[in-house]
Formats: sequence, structure tokens, C-alpha cells
Amino acid sequence: MRALLWITTAAAVLYGGYWVAGSIAMRRGAEAALADLQTQGIAGPAEITLRGFPSRFDLTVEPVALRSGAVEWSAPFVQLFMLAYRPTHLIAVWPHEQTLTLAGLPLAITSTDMRASAVVGVSGDLPLDRTVFIAEDLAINAGADLGVSLTEARMATRATDAGRLVHDLGAELLGLQLSPGLRNAADPAGTLPEVMDSLRLNAALTLDRPLDRHAASAPPRPVALDLRDLSLRWGDLSLTASGQLDRGADGRLQGRIDIDADHWREILALAVATGLVRKELAPTYAAALEQLAAVSGNDPDRLQVPLVLSGGWITLGPLPIGIAPRI
Repeated sequence: MRALLWITTAAAVLYGGYWVAGSIAMRRGAEAALADLQTQGIAGPAEITLRGFPSRFDLTVEPVALRSGAVEWSAPFVQLFMLAYRPTHLIAVWPHEQTLTLAGLPLAITSTDMRASAVVGVSGDLPLDRTVFIAEDLAINAGADLGVSLTEARMATRATDAGRLVHDLGAELLGLQLSPGLRNAADPAGTLPEVMDSLRLNAALTLDRPLDRHAASAPPRPVALDLRDLSLRWGDLSLTASGQLDRGADGRLQGRIDIDADHWREILALAVATGLVRKELAPTYAAALEQLAAVSGNDPDRLQVPLVLSGGWITLGPLPIGIAPRI
């Protein structure tokens, strides 16, 4: 009995020592990373606390303010949780209110729950293996009656090759609803349901280097995208897309995406309302798409057309719509 007591006590002392050593290392790493970001002018002042003994490492950074170029993000806090007995599994939790500013435009982000988890490989570089992100009752508002809300957002990634360069991507938005201002612009006749049925993505993304602990100083760049399925369902309106894109020798995207759109006029109105198509160009696009729909099938409301990226240009069928981006 005495031996068992000594063994139990020794194990508890060793585990306590492990937690203390791990918490010190985690806190120092977080403080060093924050100091480095502050030196670069990316992060603002923040306080770091660490709790969770004996089974977890619970790291809290508050407040959070990050800035890179024209992008700024701020929140009252962000929390990172790690199980002491599973140090390769990280959980992040965001507050109910955040602010994201894009090129001077502030976006108020609210949710009842927003969290993510990430699992990394067991190596010194900590390569990303898989992730899961979930947000509930998410709303993004830019003011002046411009915004979107949804009941749930889900996203997951998983590395599928030994080098962790190819990642499967899956995402789904449920209960997506436009603000009255955007809805009136996208559907002035009010013929569509108030809530979209679903928006789904199934794809595989190839990077030029793994997503690991060096990503901040040497960010991986995408080199190919296999778009297996992108689908939107909103009442009678539906849009599906699939195809392949990759990075050409000049660094620009190239490839082809096949699009199948039912009730394409409403989709064009939605693209105009969300700024994807300039309002003054909409009549020209509508006239050309009418002709394409007439030759692509027997249903004038259905449009089957390729989106082609070639020679530095993007064309929708015969319509030039822009310059292919560099990646």
C-alpha cells in the first residue's frame, strides 16, 4: 500500500512538473510571438494569461488588435486551448463581437458561438494536418443596411498527401439571409424566399509549401485548385460550378470553370447587388447572356457557360469580364 502511495505521489509530482514546464514554454512562446508582431507594427498592446491546471493549457490574449496593410481586426479577446496530454490539438474561441476593417470599411461581426480546432503533425515544424471551424448565428454588417446573417457556418480542411501540400476543403453556409438593402437590390420583385437554402463548397487546394510554424514569415502560396462542386440553392434559383485552376508561368490564374445557372437573371442581379458586377455593365452582360442562354439549351432561364482564365484574361463565354489575378 505504501509503495502504491509513493508511486501515485511521484506520478502526480512528475505530471505537475510537466504542466508547469509546458505552461512556461507556451507562455514564453506566445509572449515572444506577440512581441515580434508588435515590433513589426502588426499587433497592438495586449495581456497574456495562462490557466488550466492540471489537464489543459488555457491561453487568453486580451485585447486583440492586428493590422496588415489595408486589413485590420480587433476583438476584446481570443482564447487558445490545448489538452495537456494532446499538445498537437489546438482549439480557438472567439468573442461574440469582433470588428474587421477592409480598406477603411468597418465590418461588425457578431455570433453566439465561434470556434475552431486544428491538429498539427508531430514534428518540429508543426505542419497543419486538419482543421474544423464552426460559427452559429453569425452576422456581418457594414452599416447603412448592408450585411448578411446566417444560422450556421461550417468549414473543414484535411491534408491528403504525405507532404501536406494538398488540402481537401469543405464549407457550408446555412440559413443565409441578406439585409433588406441588399435583398431589395438583388430581388426587387421579392420573388425569392427570405432565407437561402444553402451554399456549399467541395474542393482541393494545392500549396507550394506546407502550412506550418514558418507560415507567418514564409506564407504558402496556392498553385492549383480542383473545384469539385460549388453550389447555391435559393428557392427556384440554383448555381453550380466545377473545374480546375492553377498558377501559370506568369503567376496568373489559368484554367476553366463550368457554370450551370438556373434563373440566371436573378443571379446576375445578385452579382450586381453584391458588387461582383458593375451596375453600368449589367445591361450589356444581360443582353449577351440572353444570347448564350438561347444557344445553350431549350430553357431560356438556364445558362450553361464556361468561365475561362487564359492569357491573363477572364472570360465568361465570349464576354471579357476582367484580368486574371496573380497568386
